[in-house]
Amino acid sequence: MNSSAVRVLVVVALWLGALPAFAQDAPDPATTEQGQGQDESAPASDATPTSPTDPAAVIAQWGPAPAVGPDADQAVAGRWFRKQNDERAKWGVPTATRDPYLDWAAENLMRSTLGQPLLPQPAGVVKPAVIATSPRSDQTVLGGAEPEFWTVSDDLWAAWREGSLAQPMAEAMALWEADHPGEPYYSLDGYLRLFKLRQTPRFDPYRVIGVAGRVNANNTPMAVPGAAQGKLEQIAPGSVAVYQPVIYPDNLVAVVGYDPWVTSDGTLRP
Repeated sequence: MNSSAVRVLVVVALWLGALPAFAQDAPDPATTEQGQGQDESAPASDATPTSPTDPAAVIAQWGPAPAVGPDADQAVAGRWFRKQNDERAKWGVPTATRDPYLDWAAENLMRSTLGQPLLPQPAGVVKPAVIATSPRSDQTVLGGAEPEFWTVSDDLWAAWREGSLAQPMAEAMALWEADHPGEPYYSLDGYLRLFKLRQTPRFDPYRVIGVAGRVNANNTPMAVPGAAQGKLEQIAPGSVAVYQPVIYPDNLVAVVGYDPWVTSDGTLRP
């Protein structure tokens, strides 16, 4: 693979990893162009259009927004996990499953980090056999911009994220197609090249994972930018009025992973 192709792979990998924090700050090109060409005598359009959609219908289709507290803690962990599996599926590499025992281990890793009392092992939750046979494992508490929490439903958050990827992915695919006509961007070989460059998510190698989250309710939530609100409305008309979304930044996700499908040098495991 030539150097330009490697650069395309790396650029897309960085886009996928940094999306929520980066995309929320990016102006909507359509909104910007409309604003520049607008007649000064015409009334300005509202950045967050209203919709007469029945709130109950929005909730019925998209689900409720998790309340800040234990529900939001579970949601930010679940959204992190969902994002990882969504990206793995695009590349055609093994996805992960969540294990109750490792979820408990991740929760106690979080509690240990925060100086909170540890939880006893839940009744009926047993250690998975894969722990004994896994050649390596990993665990950490992730922080920073990645685990943002938007106060919308889980499904709407996932739909917004996928929609926000469309433009950068189209641009990256065009560059890739120009260099490699007829060759798919998403492939196992392409993924393994990124893996060897250490441009894939840290827990991608693991097939069995536990996750725990904490939404930092002590932070003052931020308003969802107008461009992002407009995109939410495009996906789910009436959703901005129903959810009145805000963003909680600087949250934590504890992750414990076992059973890698790929070794550290890029060799596949059964």
